[in-house]
Amino acid sequence: MAEETRTQWSLQCSQYLGEISALCFLHFPTHLSSLPFLLAGSGSQLMLYELESGKMLRSFHVFDGIRVHGITCLFIDCAEGTVSSKLGFQLALFGERRVKLFSLVIELFLGTQNQSGVSVNLNLLHLLPKFGNWVLDVCFMKGFVSSYNEGSHCLAIGCSDNSVHVWDILNSSVILEVQSPERCLLYSMRLWGDSIEALRIASGTIFNEILVWKVVPKYNAPSSTSPVEDHIDQSYPFSNHVLFHYQQFEAVHMDKLAGHEGSIFRITWSSDGSNLISVSDDRSARVWAVHTERNGSDKPGYSIAPERDGVVLFGHNARVWDCCIGDSLIVTAGEDCTCRMWGLDGKQLLMIKEHIGRGIWRCLYDAKSSLLVTAGFDSAIKVHQLRGFWSKGSDGRAEVKEFIDRTEIFTARIPTSSEHIGLMDSKSEYVRCLHFTCEDSLYVSTNQGYLYHAKLSKTRDVKWTELVQVSNEVPIVCMDVLSLKSSELSGGVEDWLAVGDGKGYMTIVKVLSGVSAPKVSLTFSWQAGMERQLLGTYWCKSLGYRYIFTTDPKGMLKLWGLYDPSPSVSHNSARHYNVSLIGEFASCFGIRILCLDASFEEEVLVCGDLRGNLVLFPLLKSLLLNTSVASEEKMSPINYFKGVHGISSVSSVSFARLSSNQVEICSTGGDGCICYLEYDRDQKHLEFIGMKQVKELSLIQSVSEDNDSIDDLASGRYAAGFASVDFIIWNLITETKVVQIPCGGWRRPHSYYLGDVPEMKYCFAYVKDEMIYIHRNWILAGEGKIIPRNLHVQFHGREMHSLCFVSENLQLRANGKHDLYSRFSWIATGCEDGTVRLTRYTPGVENWSASKFLGEHVSGSAVRSICCVSEIHVFASETNTISDGRNRQVVDTDNGENPFLLISVGSKRVLTSWLLRNRRLDKEEALADQQYSEIGSSNKPSAGVSSSMSFQWLSTDMPAKYSSSHKYPEDAEKLVGAAENVSSTKVDAISHFQGKGKMDIKPCLGDKYEDDWRYMAVTAFLVKYAGSRLTVCFVVVACSDATLALRALILPYRLWFDVALLAPLSSPVLALQHVIVPVCLPSEESIQKGKVYIVISGATDGSIAFWDLTGSIEAFMQRVSTLHVEKFIDCQRRPRTGRGSQGGRWWRSLSSSLSKRRVGSGLVTMKGGDGTNHNKLNHVASRTELLINDSESSAAACFQATTSLQLEVYTDDSSSETCEIRPSHVLNNVHHDSESSAPACSQATASSQATASLQSEVNTDDSSSEMYEIRPLHVLNNVHQSGVNCLHVSDIKDCQSSLGGFLFNIISGGDDQALNYLRFELFLLAKVADDEFVTPDIRNSISGPEITRPFVAYGENQNKNYAIKFLYHEKIASAHSSAVKGVWTDDCWVFSTGLDQRVRCWSLEKQGKLTEHGCLVISVPEPEALDARACGRNNYQIAVAGRGIQIVEFSGICEMDRGE
Repeated sequence: MAEETRTQWSLQCSQYLGEISALCFLHFPTHLSSLPFLLAGSGSQLMLYELESGKMLRSFHVFDGIRVHGITCLFIDCAEGTVSSKLGFQLALFGERRVKLFSLVIELFLGTQNQSGVSVNLNLLHLLPKFGNWVLDVCFMKGFVSSYNEGSHCLAIGCSDNSVHVWDILNSSVILEVQSPERCLLYSMRLWGDSIEALRIASGTIFNEILVWKVVPKYNAPSSTSPVEDHIDQSYPFSNHVLFHYQQFEAVHMDKLAGHEGSIFRITWSSDGSNLISVSDDRSARVWAVHTERNGSDKPGYSIAPERDGVVLFGHNARVWDCCIGDSLIVTAGEDCTCRMWGLDGKQLLMIKEHIGRGIWRCLYDAKSSLLVTAGFDSAIKVHQLRGFWSKGSDGRAEVKEFIDRTEIFTARIPTSSEHIGLMDSKSEYVRCLHFTCEDSLYVSTNQGYLYHAKLSKTRDVKWTELVQVSNEVPIVCMDVLSLKSSELSGGVEDWLAVGDGKGYMTIVKVLSGVSAPKVSLTFSWQAGMERQLLGTYWCKSLGYRYIFTTDPKGMLKLWGLYDPSPSVSHNSARHYNVSLIGEFASCFGIRILCLDASFEEEVLVCGDLRGNLVLFPLLKSLLLNTSVASEEKMSPINYFKGVHGISSVSSVSFARLSSNQVEICSTGGDGCICYLEYDRDQKHLEFIGMKQVKELSLIQSVSEDNDSIDDLASGRYAAGFASVDFIIWNLITETKVVQIPCGGWRRPHSYYLGDVPEMKYCFAYVKDEMIYIHRNWILAGEGKIIPRNLHVQFHGREMHSLCFVSENLQLRANGKHDLYSRFSWIATGCEDGTVRLTRYTPGVENWSASKFLGEHVSGSAVRSICCVSEIHVFASETNTISDGRNRQVVDTDNGENPFLLISVGSKRVLTSWLLRNRRLDKEEALADQQYSEIGSSNKPSAGVSSSMSFQWLSTDMPAKYSSSHKYPEDAEKLVGAAENVSSTKVDAISHFQGKGKMDIKPCLGDKYEDDWRYMAVTAFLVKYAGSRLTVCFVVVACSDATLALRALILPYRLWFDVALLAPLSSPVLALQHVIVPVCLPSEESIQKGKVYIVISGATDGSIAFWDLTGSIEAFMQRVSTLHVEKFIDCQRRPRTGRGSQGGRWWRSLSSSLSKRRVGSGLVTMKGGDGTNHNKLNHVASRTELLINDSESSAAACFQATTSLQLEVYTDDSSSETCEIRPSHVLNNVHHDSESSAPACSQATASSQATASLQSEVNTDDSSSEMYEIRPLHVLNNVHQSGVNCLHVSDIKDCQSSLGGFLFNIISGGDDQALNYLRFELFLLAKVADDEFVTPDIRNSISGPEITRPFVAYGENQNKNYAIKFLYHEKIASAHSSAVKGVWTDDCWVFSTGLDQRVRCWSLEKQGKLTEHGCLVISVPEPEALDARACGRNNYQIAVAGRGIQIVEFSGICEMDRGE
């Protein structure tokens, strides 16, 4: 209950994280700032950014529930001093029908150490009365000439009814209103001019035309239009503020511009007012020449047709939202997430695509600083600096012909190429390999065996040095370079070059380079393979120059040891250098290895091959440190992962140590993905833990990282790769494109070198037409700014339907201590585009400090609901069956870590689970904790801490789909018939599907045609088997076809099972919650005999239903406890994508359906056995796509075994049915325990020796072998007049009823704008005798409406008989003025939100009465979900998501706290 001592509650909005709707530059004197400041409008807030540092200075809340549509600024004055300089601006902000005038004062301080500080003040000057129509544009103008307020400033406001109002700032009054004669609604309007006399208006009408008109005094241009006074209505909002000038004005039309075929979204004037550009729904932009002078014969107000030779800009693939025009450049931004730059002649010069979602809404270009700013629906604000190549046009004006940057471009040929001028022939020399070692050093090898060094000077000259000819006219096939600090040359560098030729010879060249010309210090060769079999050579930096790897086409990797020659050996005899073959590593796939990395400390070697596989080999220290020349050792793989990158090649792999026994492996590939795997050295277990898909790159060659840099942006991560024919460097943190160089694709010889900040330091070289092109951009620190950059956190690009807090008490480190940064909130969100993100909320200037992309649903299906699963409920068997040696072994291997899952569901019935990645504290994190405790809580946490919490992809489940190339099994009809016979054998129980026959059984065979069913809601909980490592996550999902299903995910094996089907209702379910209470013996309350699992659902017909899942869950746990689930095939080992990974192939998902039975027909137990089967029924679940028989599985190759599970069902009438569950996905490297697999091996036939069977018996007390079918426990009808959109349940802590039961609160919201509150009690009943039939018990609740009528209790068995009694019911009919979309409650408060963009706070009083204590207008349009958490005494954080996300802080002050 709410405390009576509370006297004051406050609601405060945080920053809105969503679409950016307005942009504006603030220009400073050049000696104060070389770059302008930026104003951005997002939601109801205004943000100020300093572009030089890229930091947000301040954020202001300027409207209540109104989005900032536009910003206009006017520079007032600048007062410079010795300590600081003050700059004054006036800002006009408008949104919907509102206009506000602000005074902005920015004070720049100059510190003692040349570090500038900034102070910002924003004060409201005027709040203009509400307009009758939407405001489309605002501009500042000078006052009337020769008037009483000459020299003052006015504000011109253009409205959507094609009218213009002039507001006198000095007198706070409207002095003019002009209505265009053509009264029509507008989509857009833009004003131009600095005075009334020069004012020009361009109006984009709903008829796809642009009307250009101006305002003139009446005596200058007589018109048939009525004077201004005639247009004034005394009931108009401005009637009390109108102060007209003595002159009358009227509207005169200048042009009517027709040509667009769609709605005109944006219009922009050129700086001189002679041209304007418009963008439209027809995906085009048009440039118009406006007639500024009129012929005397033209009548005022008459529309004339413009010239039709205007430039039309086509190129966008969707609607164009915004545009801007300069003297030599046109910029457009559209729904296709591209920003395109055009010349005045209509030629496209540049395209930037860095935003996601619904597109770029605003673009802004500043010609002075060449800055381009784009912002869109994804809340990102991206800044680019454009440098154009200028030339004079036909009219004498400067035009941009192409864009260039600060990159130096070198062109060079190999020294001997000049001898062969013309077409190439067989004797021509050409480049085979390139390799950068630093920004000015490039090694080049050719097809004739020559090795060159190219020195790049600052004057763009290339100095060539011929190092050595490796072989006589034998082409060099591969090359790798290892750069080390020189031990022979002070301050120099020694480069170890390893080259392999077509004859199979390896050559090592040691080059000393420094200030002087490079010098060859050492060279030697040996036969490393057969002719045409040496395809790759690789150094490993962690091993040094003593070890070199070579590869052949068949997946054989050789490790060679290099030993220093004695000092007496001369340079000429260096070919007798000691080289020995240390070991051979044979890949189990037999595919060419393309990349590798080794960890000397972890003694492991990882390799990536041409077909997307990773293979791990042991790399023992004893093997490496053995200096004696001995015979080589043949090493076998210790583990591998097939298809990490699908069927695309692996381009790079790297190690990162996580703990003493765990390492992280990062790989990149040709599918445009970065994959992360975790290897446990003790368990020799390799697990896929995460993936990031970079959609802008089709091939990622490497990922670079620099965490030692002081600059925040430099600590980001960069991906280098290719997209089509372009080389691209992509910033993974800011999601911006750093470099894009057309080069012809990755198949050409190329090389790149990245500095600590690739935005300022990078080199790239490629070969085209015998020419080497070198692009170098190397700017030292302090010489330039890091641009491009992202000023604002990039978020979802579309609407969100669900969110949930990551609970504070779950943010635990591995040592069990609470996270020191628990005051920061982590929020998981699911979006319409299928993405799931984890976003951090931080109190301070910039609330949203980080947003992590966790992953994407298969095929980008929308995420409809998301929930966190954290609490573990222990299941203890009534009979102690955990006594065999197998279970003891499982208990011994239990590491005591409880899983924390994130479950997301959505369209196409996709269900995805994510696992909290509990990374152990390393030295850096421990140091960060120590620094935080020393500096206090006022500073932000370091970047390392922000990345300490993340979720890894765990498993994905979705229904099977039979494509045209995969037909139904031949015995599908037999299976249907058998299923019908089984379902009709039971006479006593009335099945829900009785009488429907094949119609209801066929969907279990898989959907022949793709449907549009989607999951609408989800709730989940974890159940752990006592004394076992086994944990089951039970997931209840509601589908749009009005069905509920209980599914089970067995951890850590990631196996999905169908457990039960909840009887379909008449309407789909939109909201799900669950309640779990312990059940104790009546005589011994401290001893638990189990738990009761109840699910509460809210449907579209306004009903709320209660479901009892206890019997299904207990039966399933009993079955699972006797199965060797560790022998199942783990069929899903990585997410599915459509980028050359698993998306292009038919995915065989594992799904099993346990036998169906009605609740109450008897308990189901299982025991291990080797029973045989006579009447075999191959039961195909709704998600099983293919049945693999023994003959098919016997053809599986080595490491590709298939596992089947047979469940023997014995009934009382001696009938036997076997449910055979066959995982159809083939997994590699299935290890079997010799003891536990012996029974299975003894049952196998000669034709199925490659199949390992697990057989278990299922004994039931009836003849039913159907899947569980659960009826609702109780249904509350007409709770809402329409759909139940949201539902939340909470228990009442520290409060017990007189009956000793558990109390719960239910709050629901619906389309009827109502809130319904219900309190119920769940308590145990007396024990029932064995021979007594359990009759429903009726408990009378308080009298009232239908919702509180007597409730029928439900008895599960003798020890778990309980009743549910309703206590209080409260309904607020008009809680919101629109549909309620989100609710949350605890034992004190209720929070709700609706489409009216309000968050309301209600206190729970006595007798269940709801009293409103606060209401706040939020900036989130169309709210869809709400969640809250208690973050301290009398403090709550309320998160609302829809088109964006926002946190509302709800806090209270007690009298006692106020006194203290």
